[in-house]
Amino acid sequence: MHFYFTDTNPDITAAWEQVFADVPQVTIRHGSIFEVPADVLVSPANSFGYMNGGIDFAISKTLGWHLEKELQEVIRTKHYGELLVGQAEILPTGHAQFPYLVAAPTMRTPMTITRGPNVYHSMRALLLLLEHGTLPEGRLIRDVVRTVAVPGLGTGVGQVRPLVCARQMRIAWEDVYRHKYATVAGWEEMCGNYAYFYTHEPKDIRYDIP
Repeated sequence: MHFYFTDTNPDITAAWEQVFADVPQVTIRHGSIFEVPADVLVSPANSFGYMNGGIDFAISKTLGWHLEKELQEVIRTKHYGELLVGQAEILPTGHAQFPYLVAAPTMRTPMTITRGPNVYHSMRALLLLLEHGTLPEGRLIRDVVRTVAVPGLGTGVGQVRPLVCARQMRIAWEDVYRHKYATVAGWEEMCGNYAYFYTHEPKDIRYDIP
């Protein structure tokens, strides 16, 4: 599976280029997320599936306003009314170029999230869904999806700084793909990163991340 981290803000793409420079599964692109050929578009939506602002508005306008209603129906019936930050959901779009949408909330409702692990939780939820989740018809997502387009997470309304966003995304990447939770030592290392989310100091990152 290959990821296209794509954003119109050059500060965000520069931060990704610094932090994900050694990750071959990630390609950084400056521009519109709709210029990337991708099986999945990622929406950093809010927990209630409202897609009428920021990148979500652009997704709704491009892929169709039916997606908001369908996502909200899934949230209401499958997630008891709220897709929590740290959860993610996939649904088919009916769009030929972008057949699937993943909603991975970075915030409960539109708000600033400059302090805290929201971007990490959103990215972690996305990666876990892609790695272990299933499509509505039961097929494993990883057997179907080959390319994923990801915009800046929490960098719009959330006002998360580009480098903070990139580093939290990378920490989530390490935790999921290196299976940090699988060993006691790895899990303790995972737990030890909590300070970074609140101080924004690179020295608090326990992993070797730029």
